[in-house]
Amino acid sequence: MQLPIEHIDDVLPHIPNNVGIVVSERPDVRIIDYVFTTDATFATPMARECRGLKFALDGSILARPLHKFFNIGEQQSAADIDWTQPHVVLDKLDGSMVHPCFLSERLTFMTRMGESGQAKAALDHADEAVLRLSRDLLLEGMTPVFEFTSPDHRVVLAYPETSLTLIAVRETVSGTYLSHAELARLAERYCVPLVAQLGRVEDAMAFIARGRSLTDVEGYVIAFEDGHRVKLKADAYVLRHRALAGVSKERNLLEWIVKDAIDDVLPLLSDDIAQQVAAYRNQVYQALDRHVAALAEFAQQHSALPRKEIAFAAREKLDQRLHGALFAMLDGNDGREAVKRLLAWASRSDPRMDSVRDLFDLKWDGTDLVFEQG
Repeated sequence: MQLPIEHIDDVLPHIPNNVGIVVSERPDVRIIDYVFTTDATFATPMARECRGLKFALDGSILARPLHKFFNIGEQQSAADIDWTQPHVVLDKLDGSMVHPCFLSERLTFMTRMGESGQAKAALDHADEAVLRLSRDLLLEGMTPVFEFTSPDHRVVLAYPETSLTLIAVRETVSGTYLSHAELARLAERYCVPLVAQLGRVEDAMAFIARGRSLTDVEGYVIAFEDGHRVKLKADAYVLRHRALAGVSKERNLLEWIVKDAIDDVLPLLSDDIAQQVAAYRNQVYQALDRHVAALAEFAQQHSALPRKEIAFAAREKLDQRLHGALFAMLDGNDGREAVKRLLAWASRSDPRMDSVRDLFDLKWDGTDLVFEQG
């Protein structure tokens, strides 16, 4: 990809405001990355480079990881891709993109966001072969890019062992990608793991159908020799990833519980996360059953009274937030469904969730369930 970047000033004039791309000023590095996306975020080739660019404090470029590329069908349909151009199909690993970078004379590893937890774990795992390749290529003006996979830093798929796999090398200033053949020579020379090469696309429609039907893999990256890249994700992976992203938000989790859809989600999750979700569901159900039983007992004891007197007694003995469910029961509605409507109402916003948190003992922390992806 021929888009020279020598200095941060080569990038900044081409980045519009309010599209999600930001410059993070750190004590020893400046990082250009995106924090959210809109339809305009990646509208230009330069914007697509803003995926973890690293610059020294004087503005000179330090490292250039993978540019932003898209799934088949997002920016290009399969019919719009020239499959006759030289390319290779690569295994798409389900980990975190990491790359080395010199800060002064210190070699470190970074993800898009900088020296993150995944990057530090990757650096701790890196053996002398990976470190030697990293130093040599950086000194030659190139940025090697690895995928870090580990059972301790799982995204969706489980990997039994921790590994740093070479997936790309770019000329840092020009942005040119080395060919896969060149990567293979580097991997052999330095004895580092290399991403699997799976041939080329002969029949695009058959390739896409086969790729989307795969299980237990994320999918493929199609790397063209001119630097263009597209990816294809398996439908099963996409579904599992959405489920994982969903359970990180308590409102989603509560909505699934209210709709009795949680059993459809559990099989899509890893065993440890599925156990946490099931425990949360059981906790909500226990609180729900407790309130339904209390309301049923109250209704039985006071059903012969006029509504005004029932309302007075309810103010004395029941939590005000359950009054609507009580009167629904007195009108002949199912008590469990009446209380679930309160949970459904709460699941529509975080403030509403907070307003009933103590009533249902809601405790969920999904912050560690979604990891930074490569």
